[in-house]
Amino acid sequence: MRIQPRAGRIGQSNRGPVSIGRQQSSQPITFPAPKGGLVTAVDMASQQPGAATVLRNFLPTLTGCKIRGGSQKKGLAAGGGDVKSAFKYKYGSNEKLFMATATGIFNMTSPAAPPTTTAADVSGLNGGDWCAFQHTNAGTSWLVCVNGADDRRLYNGTTWSTTAITFTDGTTMPQLNYGWLFKNREFFLKNGTLGAYYLATNAVSGAASLFPLGGVMKKGGSLLTGFSWSLESGDGLNDMCVFVSTEGEIAVYAGSDPSSASDFALKGVYQIGKPLGKNAWIRAGGDILIATTDGLTPMSQVFQRDRQALSLVSVSRPIEDDWRRAANATGTGWTLKQWPEQNLVFVAFPENTVVTDTTFVLNVLTGRWSTISNWQALCYETLQGGLFFGSFDGYVWQGDTTGTDAGLTFSATYLSQFSPAGQFGQRANATLAHMYFRAKSSPKVRLFARADYDKSTPTFNSVTEGDATSSEWDVGLWDVAIWDGVSELVRYDFRQNVRAAGDMIAVGCVITSGGDFKLDLEVDLATVQVSVGEASA
Repeated sequence: MRIQPRAGRIGQSNRGPVSIGRQQSSQPITFPAPKGGLVTAVDMASQQPGAATVLRNFLPTLTGCKIRGGSQKKGLAAGGGDVKSAFKYKYGSNEKLFMATATGIFNMTSPAAPPTTTAADVSGLNGGDWCAFQHTNAGTSWLVCVNGADDRRLYNGTTWSTTAITFTDGTTMPQLNYGWLFKNREFFLKNGTLGAYYLATNAVSGAASLFPLGGVMKKGGSLLTGFSWSLESGDGLNDMCVFVSTEGEIAVYAGSDPSSASDFALKGVYQIGKPLGKNAWIRAGGDILIATTDGLTPMSQVFQRDRQALSLVSVSRPIEDDWRRAANATGTGWTLKQWPEQNLVFVAFPENTVVTDTTFVLNVLTGRWSTISNWQALCYETLQGGLFFGSFDGYVWQGDTTGTDAGLTFSATYLSQFSPAGQFGQRANATLAHMYFRAKSSPKVRLFARADYDKSTPTFNSVTEGDATSSEWDVGLWDVAIWDGVSELVRYDFRQNVRAAGDMIAVGCVITSGGDFKLDLEVDLATVQVSVGEASA
């Protein structure tokens, strides 16, 4: 008798059921344009769409980031000392740019081109860490400069002078290291003390009166910096005089006459992190931002929170880890400079072996950050809408111009935040990257992927040159530019094979700038194709 097998039955064995293979799935991960700027202080589960873990040599914008311009040597200070500080004079149409080394002050408004040196306007000095502010009275606008090592210097738009201040306690002008203007009265701080001095209203010389704060600042140290600040936007009825110590104590006074206890009243003493330099603060809208060891602290928050809570509202919170690393490496000598035309703030600090060749850049409209390298800037200043910085060996540079750094190419690098392909812990293999850009001409781009917080970035030697036929005014060449050519940014996209494997995937790009013209390029949306595997744990 013949036995017929049953239909629909699959043969079994003592090895268990037959295994039927499944095709591995592939899916895209989308990364928005990096309008969140550089974010390094974030945990694995709190990655922010639109943030970047690396954003080097890009400038943060409202919609993402754009590649910076290059830099050119504009001047060389005689003597070749490092440029310690930068400041400018502006009154009417008269605008002058000054850079200072340890031995002199140099007019760098229209300097001779290097290697020709520029002679000092003021020479034979003992220090270059100047504080400068402007005071206008009786039809003359004075640039008032003190550095804690030399006599106070005044500049009236044409010449420098050393108009005397007299003291009753043996203090001398070279001991004044910082000054500011409050309600038409000049205030000064003295080296290593908790005493401030002030002149008569509208005076630029004469007798100085002592305003002691030793009984107010309980933690000791010395006075480091000061400024006027208003609860309103700008000077007004609520304008207050602020004194800041090296220990991070802030004493706030209201009134106009420091000689009157009833008129000039103490409003409170508050605590912040230790400030990182006498010139390490800026005005931003109606607020003041102070660079401290805890971050870039808004003055408006000092009244409302204790020191520990201030770090939570610090403007530098997105880059807190990088900020603290730099602050621990060099706790003084920081400078902040705003570039109003671009809504950017540049944060420079002394060279060190921990955080090297780095400038932090903040967009004050968005609160987003990036970094700049390859400039080795020690201080920044602006002139007629342009950006300038001082560097080592007496060189003065113009930044964000042309497509190279002194004729040498530079690379701009972006790496997105890290994102899981599916659930956390699920392994993924990145195979294909797709990224969009907005530019006036097609760039040369290298795309790459990284996994599991690997922030290493590749090199890329293919150079993108700016467009000589650009129709942009003051960029295109006369008789070369096509004035009816492309003036708007055009969208370009690139697909390239990439390789990365891990639980978290990120996508990035490298662009190398070269040539005589600044690139006009912004980073947009990106995707990376991944194959999702089994859970790793």
